[in-house]
Amino acid sequence: MAGTLLVPPNVKNVSCSHPRYTGSLIYYIGPFDAIQALLILMLTIGIIGANLLVIFVINHRRYSPYIHPQPRYLLTSLSLNDLAIGLLITPFGVLPALFHCWPYGEIYCQIQALLRGALSQQSAVILVCMAVDRYMCAMHPDKYHQHSSKKIMRRFIFRLTIKMIDYRTSDH
Repeated sequence: MAGTLLVPPNVKNVSCSHPRYTGSLIYYIGPFDAIQALLILMLTIGIIGANLLVIFVINHRRYSPYIHPQPRYLLTSLSLNDLAIGLLITPFGVLPALFHCWPYGEIYCQIQALLRGALSQQSAVILVCMAVDRYMCAMHPDKYHQHSSKKIMRRFIFRLTIKMIDYRTSDH
């Protein structure tokens, strides 16, 4: 429906204000919880570092002559998408791993649910686009080089991103 606002459902997310958490939350952290939170933190740092490295290496002038623009744009788009996951999704799993409750409130709960779905779908669609791109390059090289350009690839990735966001926010 056109003109529909994105409104979170009426959820009472008060899990960290449960009576069992009356004292300091530090007393409820066990060794397994600390290890789990540390692994999530290390995973977050790894995701951010690896994707930044991929983005910088693929788009560096030294390596750009070796990679065609279309795969480079798709790889950069996939890396940016995974970087967004590393910045907007995984870091917020540390406190719930420690305290077994959601301390960020219901609005960010809904935003994170939307981001998880949209970014995961975007990754899958980019991988499919990469497979189609490689298929076209291998099986139909004349058509591929004739119809592929930087401008078309940028426009395609932009439209794909807008459609994914529109699909995730619409009632279907």
